[in-house]
Formats: sequence, C-alpha cells, structure tokens
Amino acid sequence: MVGLSISALLALTAAPYYADYITNSRLREGGNLVLAEALAAQSEAIKRNRTVRLATAGSTVQVLDMTDPANPVQLRQREMSGGVSAASATLDFGSEGRLLPFPSSAAVDLSKTGVSCSGELRCPGLRIDVGGAIKLCGNQLDSGC
Repeated sequence: MVGLSISALLALTAAPYYADYITNSRLREGGNLVLAEALAAQSEAIKRNRTVRLATAGSTVQVLDMTDPANPVQLRQREMSGGVSAASATLDFGSEGRLLPFPSSAAVDLSKTGVSCSGELRCPGLRIDVGGAIKLCGNQLDSGC
C-alpha cells in the first residue's frame, strides 16, 4: 500500500512536467518537418535547375515546382499534427540553392495553438541565411537564433 501511495504521489508531481514534455516534443516534430521540407525544396531546386518554392500556411507545408508560375506543380505536401502551425511564408529557392531574390534571408517560426512560447516551452524557428544555409533553432526566442 505504501509503495502504491508513493507511486501515485510521484505520478501527480510529474504530470505538469509531462504535459510540457509532450508540447515541446510536438513543436520539435513540427520544426523537424519544416526543416526536412526546406532541405527537400533546396535540393529539388538544385537538381531541377529551376525555382522551387517552400510554402507554409498553418499546419500545411508544400514544396512546389515554379517552372510555370501561373501553374505551379506540387511536388510534396505534408501536414503538421498536434495543433502545431508555421507562420505563413513563401520561400523560393533558385537553381543554386539560395533564396530568391538574392541576397535575402528568411525565418519561419512555429507555434502551437493555446501555448505561448517561454523558457519552459520552446517554439522552434527555421532560419535560412543569405548563402542558403538552413538551420533549425531550438527556440525562436534565443538571441542567437
């Protein structure tokens, strides 16, 4: 009985931390999805020697071939789960793998419905620099991100 009481007390104590862990895990999963799609868009642009677009809107992430801007061809589309969404962004990669128009850089921040980013809840942010390097910051609130 004593062991069961101690186990229940430990479970009650850990519950709020577990909820934060699940939220952070879903945000990281969404960040990794956006990172993977950005790398895929950059790779496709280099491979096809054409402009390829990464478009984010809410929980949808698309990679589009922009050979004919009036009729873009969808190459990939993925959905983020768990209420995670990305800021609306349209990023075009040129045939050299850099953002268009050159020189430019971009940022796409992620968030979760009903959650505000803070020290305990880390919302990731995708960063693309002028040269085309892509990185996923663990927390968009960090000054180095």
